[in-house]
Amino acid sequence: MNSTEVHERMARLDADGPDDRRGPDGPVQVLRSIASLNLGLRFVVELATVASLGYWGASVNASVALRALLAVATPLAAIVAWSRLLAPRAPGRLTGLAALTAELSIFSCATWALTSSGMGLVAVIYASLAVVNSLLTRALGQFAVADFLPAEGTRP
Repeated sequence: MNSTEVHERMARLDADGPDDRRGPDGPVQVLRSIASLNLGLRFVVELATVASLGYWGASVNASVALRALLAVATPLAAIVAWSRLLAPRAPGRLTGLAALTAELSIFSCATWALTSSGMGLVAVIYASLAVVNSLLTRALGQFAVADFLPAEGTRP
């Protein structure tokens, strides 16, 4: 079942109402639950990315001023890169393999930051969750498909 079929079945389930959970649409409920959990995990991974970069900046063996600068500038650089390249409404939004590469590059920087800060186990857990989440996001068709975004000029 490809992502278009998943979205069509989910739309049919929405049209039938929440009480119609039996029959051939049963697996769609499972997919819907997985999709919701995956979006929650994505939010946690994105927050952990910012936190790990800030932690790295604060833990660098340098002067207090440099640590403060790195603790603010490093997460800020990741946020700017994400918002310019990967955000759903970014004008220069990457798609396909380029988007996956950019996303995994940012996650790799956060993994390196955790590792170099002496948090190797946390880095392994974070990297595993980030990769699984990135791949699931694409497999479930959740990478902000243009059809599911509000029309320009309208408010969500």
